[in-house]
Amino acid sequence: MPALQVREFPDDLYEQLKAYAASQHRSIAQQTIVAVEQMLAHPEASHYRNGERLYRAVRPIPDFDTEAKRAARIEKRKELFAEIDKLPKFDVPDDFPDTVELIRQGREERDAIIDAMIAAEKQKAVEA
Repeated sequence: MPALQVREFPDDLYEQLKAYAASQHRSIAQQTIVAVEQMLAHPEASHYRNGERLYRAVRPIPDFDTEAKRAARIEKRKELFAEIDKLPKFDVPDDFPDTVELIRQGREERDAIIDAMIAAEKQKAVEA
């Protein structure tokens, strides 16, 4: 199944989407799919056929980004990748823990810290 990543998504729009998804008892991903489906089903969308299948053509959204901004972004990414390429390379030892195990351990440590903080707060409340 394809994945979709949206760069530079406005924070306020994301918060609105998140709140609306919660009000509809959906995840943000599910709500995004519903929104795109509704947009594509809009009656003003035109259709075209490639010989076998019927497609719905949507009017393009105006591109408010300038070529200069786009070129600057591309150049910045190239510089970032060049910096990454300069980093020293290393081999992961065969006995290195599995990534999943490291994540599990990290979560357990985090949960233990949170539990200790909650216990300390409860103790303060009892003493007060």
